Formats: sequence, C-alpha cells, structure tokens
Amino acid sequence: MDNKLFGVLFFCFLMVLVFGLNYITQRVDMDKIPQQRKNKYLTWFWYFYGVFYLFYGLSDIFFEGDFLFGTIWVVISITILILNYKGKVFSNPSK
Repeated sequence: MDNKLFGVLFFCFLMVLVFGLNYITQRVDMDKIPQQRKNKYLTWFWYFYGVFYLFYGLSDIFFEGDFLFGTIWVVISITILILNYKGKVFSNPSK
C-alpha cells in the first residue's frame, strides 16, 4: 500500500471515529454528568496531550534528527504538563 492510499484510508478512519464520538456525545445529557467528573476527564485529556507531544518531540530529535522542531514540541508539551499540574490549563466553570 503506498503512502497516499494509506493517508486517505487513515483520514477516513479518523473521520468515522470523530463522527461516531460526536454522535454518541450528542446523545448524552451533559447536565447529568457531575462537574467534578468532567474536570477529571479534562485533566486526563491534557496529561495525555502533553505526554503525546513530548514523545513526538523526542522522536523528532532522536529518530528524525530534527532538533529545532523536536525541541519546540518538547517545550510545548512540558509547558502543557506543568500548567495542567498547576491547574491552569482549563477553567473550572461553576454551576
């Protein structure tokens, strides 16, 4: 399978996944989910986001040899992780 076909199939898979998640979340009544649980999910999402880009930046540095962009991704990810740890990535809306 060549790269273009793989890219198109991967994009289609991601779109189906996003549309499916959107359909499911539209059916859930978000007012019934406690705010504390929503904040916990958001916190874990931002931790995952920071760790993902940390590994992406490190792979750019070590495997691709792209020091500049790898360092940029590492700095962004560490910033996200620190801000998330301090609780400043997202606001906690009160009800």
